[in-house]
Amino acid sequence: HTSTTNQLTQISMTMLAPSAPEASRPQPSPQSLPVNISKSQNINGIHTDILLQCFSDRTFVVITQVGKVGNLLSCSIEESEIDGSKTYNVSTLLGKRDDALLELCARKVAENIYAHEMGQSVGGIGALSLVPPLLLGITLKEGGRDTAAFKEMINLVLELYVQIRPRR
Repeated sequence: HTSTTNQLTQISMTMLAPSAPEASRPQPSPQSLPVNISKSQNINGIHTDILLQCFSDRTFVVITQVGKVGNLLSCSIEESEIDGSKTYNVSTLLGKRDDALLELCARKVAENIYAHEMGQSVGGIGALSLVPPLLLGITLKEGGRDTAAFKEMINLVLELYVQIRPRR
């Protein structure tokens, strides 16, 4: 019975041991990893951190004035096949559901990214495939919720986006 236990232990240890050296294990390609950029800036005298991560299937933006994410919103853009008009769908995934400013922020970030990707021109039907959905994590202090602060945050996000994804 003891020899059977020892054999099972040896087999288990052999199965757990790496079968190939570290260097020959598959590594993720650089294209599959998210591209990150962040910036901190005082907006209306309030320390504001902005993080942008571009994944292959979506863009993740964090805007926080308290050092954490309190709300998570999703924004996608749909295009009419009939007339090419755009519809922005914003939904709150986590956090305060009745805050119109947060929804407006998600929409404005998505609009600016769309305009950047389209080069300020009419892209035509199907052009939205170039614009990944947006995931926005945001927490603002009361002093950071006015129009000037809002515009500065949106412009800062676009500035970071342009650094990661220059116009094609």
